[in-house]
Amino acid sequence: MEENYEKRGYLLEDFRLFHLKDSRGTNVGHHYHEFYKLLFLLDGSGSYLVEGRHYRLTPGDLVLVGSRCVHKPQFEPGISYERVILYLSPELLRSNSTQDYSLEEIFSGRRGHVLRPTEDFRRRMLGLTAQLEAEMASQEPGRGILSRCTLLRMLVEIGDELARDDAQLHSPPVPQDGKILDILRYLDSHLEEEISIDELARLFFISKYHMMRRFREETGTSIHTYLSDKRLLLARELIRQGQSVTDACFLCGFRSYSAFSRAYGKLFGVTPTGRLAMQPASGNGEE
Repeated sequence: MEENYEKRGYLLEDFRLFHLKDSRGTNVGHHYHEFYKLLFLLDGSGSYLVEGRHYRLTPGDLVLVGSRCVHKPQFEPGISYERVILYLSPELLRSNSTQDYSLEEIFSGRRGHVLRPTEDFRRRMLGLTAQLEAEMASQEPGRGILSRCTLLRMLVEIGDELARDDAQLHSPPVPQDGKILDILRYLDSHLEEEISIDELARLFFISKYHMMRRFREETGTSIHTYLSDKRLLLARELIRQGQSVTDACFLCGFRSYSAFSRAYGKLFGVTPTGRLAMQPASGNGEE
């Protein structure tokens, strides 16, 4: 059984499985992979941030992370949690899709990034996961073929469950604090403007320290990180739509191109112009 991941960002096989259990927590920033990722939380609790949305997880949840989808795990140290993680190559999904059934669509996020299975479906996933793990560990002839078949069956079952009208799709929690909701709406509609913590606190008639604490409690992240990530996600979309990198930088509220380029590379692993950026390796293997 694997104890650690490979260096972040690389997948040499069609797919790879990790079964991990620890209580070290996570210490890895926002990042993305060229491959697809499936996390099945077996025990414990924590959070996942996917494309700017914050999901609180409970045992049985399936997290579906698409290729180049920005995400960040958040598990607190001292709390034991167990998960099975699958890395899946884009070619694996493409080559095993058909004209009327796309395996890549499962990870698109169009119906959500977190599936909260019914008890019956969770039991089926547990059985298929255990079967897949055993087949991948076996040295018997033909087990590689069987493991691929088991994996594809898992994916089709997940796709079928997602397509159900009554599928339990876990939505990001909506902050209960009305003032924090107002602040989120304000930030989302003023991304191109320079916003300071002091000005934000004055605008919403709230102590800045209380505001920062409540914001983190409600969203799982800081105001600065939320604002920066939202701006960078918007800039990435503008660049994909054909906007020049320089224009995207300033349209999204950045005042310095060099600061924008560094932040973009840190979040997405490549600079805005597409060159690979150096990324520090994760300290505990949680990717």
